[in-house]
Amino acid sequence: MSQRPTSQTSWVSTGDPETVDDSPSKLFAPEQVGKYVTIKQPGPAGTPGAEEYREKTYRYVRTDSTMTVAPYKGAVAWWSNRITFLVTTSPTALGRGRTAGVFQSAPTLGNYCYIQTAGPATVKFVDAPTATPTAAGLFVIPSATAGKADALAAGSAATYPVLGRSAGALNLGDNTAVVDLDIPDIP
Repeated sequence: MSQRPTSQTSWVSTGDPETVDDSPSKLFAPEQVGKYVTIKQPGPAGTPGAEEYREKTYRYVRTDSTMTVAPYKGAVAWWSNRITFLVTTSPTALGRGRTAGVFQSAPTLGNYCYIQTAGPATVKFVDAPTATPTAAGLFVIPSATAGKADALAAGSAATYPVLGRSAGALNLGDNTAVVDLDIPDIP
């Protein structure tokens, strides 16, 4: 994984980064915005899947209240304002190469939440990916479609920064797949 700055432990208001939806009036500490938290995914009682027992890293950010496509589980997040840690689902805000992470929840617009930046995550793909995601580790890149990613065929050069590598087959029901995220921290 990419190197990430570390600091004191972050406050996770719900105890689970994937369920945080903090209104600005409930912001615990302003200096927490932009900080990372890493957790280890608990495992199931039965056979583990692609995400269980693995570490996941999240970053605390604020959602842009003006985005036209609301965030949802698996939506790619781009920077709307990197300095204030404001994110959007629009790939055109600061450019398609300025990915911030992936939403693992559907936070209210304008609220604070965690986006995932590293580890196994559910990611939403375009309706017709360039290559169908598999467990073979295909490059996953941001698409030009709001909130969605694309996968490249083996041996293809990535034209945008890679979000990670595919770690599971495409679920045709909702066009999601598990991706091993490794989104770099862009200063």
